[in-house]
Amino acid sequence: MKCNKFIIVIIAIFGGLFTTSAQMRTAYFMEGSYFRTDMNAALAPTRGYIKIPMIGGLGVDFGNNYFSVNNLLYKKDGGIYTFMHSGVSADEFLGKLGNAGKLSANINTSIIGFGSHTKKMFWSFGLNFRSQTEITLSKDMFAALKNLSNGYYDLGNTHVSNREYFEASLGFAIPIKKFMTFGFRAKGLVGLVDLSMKMDKMYLDINENIVKAELMGGIRGNCLALNGNYTPGGEFTLDNIFQTDINKMMNGMKSWGAALDLGFEFRFFNDHLKVSVAANDIGFIKWYGGSTVNANGSANFSYAGFDLTTGEAKIDGGFNAEMAPSDGAYTTRLSASLNGAVEYNILKNWIAFGLLSHTEFCQNFTRTELTASVNFRIMRWLSTSFSHTFLNGNQPGVLGWALNIHPTGLNIFLGADFIDTRFAVYNQRIPIPQYMTSANIYVGVGFNLGKAKYMSSMQKKEKVKKSKKD
Repeated sequence: MKCNKFIIVIIAIFGGLFTTSAQMRTAYFMEGSYFRTDMNAALAPTRGYIKIPMIGGLGVDFGNNYFSVNNLLYKKDGGIYTFMHSGVSADEFLGKLGNAGKLSANINTSIIGFGSHTKKMFWSFGLNFRSQTEITLSKDMFAALKNLSNGYYDLGNTHVSNREYFEASLGFAIPIKKFMTFGFRAKGLVGLVDLSMKMDKMYLDINENIVKAELMGGIRGNCLALNGNYTPGGEFTLDNIFQTDINKMMNGMKSWGAALDLGFEFRFFNDHLKVSVAANDIGFIKWYGGSTVNANGSANFSYAGFDLTTGEAKIDGGFNAEMAPSDGAYTTRLSASLNGAVEYNILKNWIAFGLLSHTEFCQNFTRTELTASVNFRIMRWLSTSFSHTFLNGNQPGVLGWALNIHPTGLNIFLGADFIDTRFAVYNQRIPIPQYMTSANIYVGVGFNLGKAKYMSSMQKKEKVKKSKKD
């Protein structure tokens, strides 16, 4: 029972909390939200804004294609059991998993941010902290865990990476024609942490006579606390690689980079039909060589049962880790994303239907999602949106919702892309989201500034009609 409860906790944490770069899909078609500008630099909000530090724009975004309660818990004989239960066959469990597990976790926190409309364009500035974590897992890892039987299990497709950096951005949305707006955002980056682990070889071989396991891989790290002036081939210890001198750490803040966001929006039929496309985070970070640490590790293990004469287990093998030569300064690309969308407005722009394609190019895998949404602009200062995201393991019944309140002087946003509407009840009292493989939440609180001096053709048409009535 304790083991089952532990597994339930793991499912709740990783299954419900592990998606893509921190971008709010449900907010893409909400005209009053400044979150939409993060996904397409050409999509300016209806008003300028000043973000309240730290809570002006907070996005926490986790996703995976493997873990959900529906994959890991099963109803059998009137009860709910984990995938490890003998009543759940290996084919039943493994048949729900893809060839490789893809997990990511992203955090985007606005430190300061503001934007303003001028007579002919919209401009914005922001300073953000960003964190990106990506993990790939081999399906054989779960096959070995479930089967525990004879066979060869290749666990080598395992990668872990984490990157953290500060981002300062300056962006512009410029109407080129009455039907087209071009947007771009230039970013300066300061690298804080870059960690990556790759298993070049990892396997488990089980047969009737012996169990063998072997792994070989490497770790590369870069941050202010790491000391790249180590001796290659030496012992891998924390004392060898970490430094505590604050002055040396500050002098080592030399990892930098740059990135660019590009976006277009095209409007047709008096703005009833809108088509947009954007590419984000096209850039790199060059990491300072004096803070780069490399290490290689290997291990081998064999177990051949017990020696009946001595009563001892027949175990052989060992683990070895040593410092590898530093490759000095190196460059990594950002996890770029590509967005394409179609929007159709009816009832004088009060209701909009949208379809958004979102593709993320991670370090070791690519992920594509398709989000359909309906947007209600209830008042000029109040809007809400409902969405569903397809592909990448997302199941029907997992919906998105967002609310934006943006009257004169205030802008409040709250939303989530993945809200499970169905729950599995474990042990007759613990409700757990059943089909949710991803989760995110976005919160933004800021102050609104003046409206745009330029207006869309639909807004102009409505203004003319209103003036004639008056």
